Amino acid sequence: MESTEDKPKRRQLLNGDRTIWAMVFVLCAISLVEVFSASSRLTFGKESFLTPIISHSVHLGIGLVGMYLVHLLHYKWYKLFPVLLVPLSVILLAYLSVQSASSSGAERWINMGFFQLQPSELGKIGVIMSVAYWLSKLKQDDPLSQSNTFWKIMALTGLVCLLIVGENLSTAVLLAGVIFVMMILGGIAWRRMLALTGVVVAVGVVAVVILLFVPAQTIRDSRIIPSRATTWQARLQDFFQPGSEGDPTAYDYARTVAPEKPQETHANIAIATSNILGKGPGNSDERDYLQEASCDFIYAIIIEELGMVGGIFVMLVYIVLLFRVGRIATRCKEKYPAYLAMGLGMLLGLQAFINMSVAVGLFPVTGQPLPLISKGGTSVLMTSGCIGMLLGISNTLDREANGDHVLGMETEVPAPIDGNESFDENN
Repeated sequence: MESTEDKPKRRQLLNGDRTIWAMVFVLCAISLVEVFSASSRLTFGKESFLTPIISHSVHLGIGLVGMYLVHLLHYKWYKLFPVLLVPLSVILLAYLSVQSASSSGAERWINMGFFQLQPSELGKIGVIMSVAYWLSKLKQDDPLSQSNTFWKIMALTGLVCLLIVGENLSTAVLLAGVIFVMMILGGIAWRRMLALTGVVVAVGVVAVVILLFVPAQTIRDSRIIPSRATTWQARLQDFFQPGSEGDPTAYDYARTVAPEKPQETHANIAIATSNILGKGPGNSDERDYLQEASCDFIYAIIIEELGMVGGIFVMLVYIVLLFRVGRIATRCKEKYPAYLAMGLGMLLGLQAFINMSVAVGLFPVTGQPLPLISKGGTSVLMTSGCIGMLLGISNTLDREANGDHVLGMETEVPAPIDGNESFDENN
């Protein structure tokens, strides 16, 4: 018979927000089922059809272990993470840029032999964590503090986004959007934010006009515009200019449009044939035709197999996750954990929204994975780290409220992010 002394220990195995833990396990379960089903193209011609799902299961397992370890730490230790993440990601992204230039293409991954490392995933987390720290030190009524904080954020975000944009435009835009909102919430002066908004809108309009109306050959010949711009152009033109004479008939679409847009076409077919309850797990037809069925278009496969009910359920899981993150942020008495929670929550929420919007045809194809569901190595691990930090903040708040000890609470953090400021927000 179980003793009363054992019960508290079991209840404390998973600390922090229990609802977030529940949502994590639900997403992982859905991921294992749907990635296994959607990996048919990856297993074609290979000796074992289990190879992709075994690889994905290992990544999920490592991610969950990392999530558990990170959530045990006091959140003040998270301020040290960017000391490694930011320089490492900048070096690796610069290396990728050189490789892309030499190969006249766009590289997103670095082959580590046993692992495909995507530096942009490291970069965006490191930037968000650094910005959360700088905003926590901001003195809103001090013009010098406003100026220093604003330009530090702009310099780091601009550098990382500039290095990312050549290989993954959507990730650069996503990161810039999250940082922009964090700056508004963090108290950066409105006049600076209005000026920044004007510059961003102007640059965005010019870029869209160029991509929509400048011939592709002119873009290829340009030495200033990234080589991947022709891919962005094709996706924007497909999205905004589907046809010059209105919607094509089904016959014309199958004959002319579908061959040029295979991913969007088969994603639409998957959703259109799903019905309310879907075809059942493992019964997808379009997984054999979608090139990125296990990653970029996993949501289309979910809807095809689990129906509209399954698609809505997955959407609700992310919405619940965001609400819990918002609750964690509002409970924080210090600025740093609140800004960090908001930044990480926005990143995960926007990434999920973009992936699902692409799958149902609301956005152009972007290549953003569905957090904790899409197959991937670096993405799964970094998403697990983000959720681990959110759980760590929640765990710290719960234990401090109860007067309990948190791992690393009494130890002083050895060095700040920028090398010349104390981590103590009260200093």
